[in-house]
Amino acid sequence: MAFQAGRDIRARRSNFALGDINITKIKKSVRSHPGVSVTVAATILALSTYGGIHYATAESQVDVSVVDEPGAAGAVRTAKEIRVAERIGDAASWCTLVAPTDGGCEDSLAGAFAGRSQEYRDKVDAITVGEATASATEAQVPLSWDGEKQGTVPLEWSGGRWQLSASNYGLVKLGGGVFLSLVDSKEGNLKLGGIPIPS
Repeated sequence: MAFQAGRDIRARRSNFALGDINITKIKKSVRSHPGVSVTVAATILALSTYGGIHYATAESQVDVSVVDEPGAAGAVRTAKEIRVAERIGDAASWCTLVAPTDGGCEDSLAGAFAGRSQEYRDKVDAITVGEATASATEAQVPLSWDGEKQGTVPLEWSGGRWQLSASNYGLVKLGGGVFLSLVDSKEGNLKLGGIPIPS
């Protein structure tokens, strides 16, 4: 339904029917049963909010199964999912991908991710993940920013899966992420364990 006019339109005692919804009947029902109306409104709001959250979560799931894919392709996919986890701030998935045996990983990274805004975390998408060089036990996944090489993500094949190499994990954890550390460096915000590192 559309109104087009060069001045204000007033409608009194009118029934605007939108499919099966009649505005006048709704108004009368609300006035007659305010308690029930508030409950119904709250329920609708809760369901719509839950639906929105559920949809957003479903759309941004991290695929942690990629760690089980051997070879260079699996290493690249693992690195890309680490980037997704950092972008959406999913510490649990990040730890599953990077260091599945570290019980303190999730608490530490959840704080690190929460300390950066969503807009800031979105900057990880500026980092390009290249083709990995891999052996049976390790892989180097190159990263670049605006076409310039920025080092590699060192992964190791351990227990039938990819994960960050143990020798590098501690440093990455202190930096608050693999890709976010690179963003921090580019932005002049690099910290290790909360201690600022001069750029």
